[in-house]
Amino acid sequence: MSAPRGLRILVVGGLTRLDPYYRDVYPGLDGVEIDAVYVDCPSLEARAAAADALVLVASNVSHPAAAKVRNVARRQGTPLASVTGPSVSRVRASIASVFLAARARARRLATPTAA
Repeated sequence: MSAPRGLRILVVGGLTRLDPYYRDVYPGLDGVEIDAVYVDCPSLEARAAAADALVLVASNVSHPAAAKVRNVARRQGTPLASVTGPSVSRVRASIASVFLAARARARRLATPTAA
């Protein structure tokens, strides 16, 4: 399964020291850009809005930061996976899950519909 160019996944939360392991997901996801934010910052909403899919590590971010991410996902219809802990296996599985959802969403949006 090859990824379309320009697919961006934002991981919100997680642990800084595990970042390289989060980014090293699966060989089949080559070309996917994985960005990470570990704290609530002024650019969080803009970065979430620019992402094709979102992974939220709910136990590691503030309630306002989690609310911002969830609101962006709801408003834009962006695939979102919430993870309860920052373990590499959970975050990697969530990245793979939202990747599949974002790819399916991109295909639906690219396919012209008959009126």
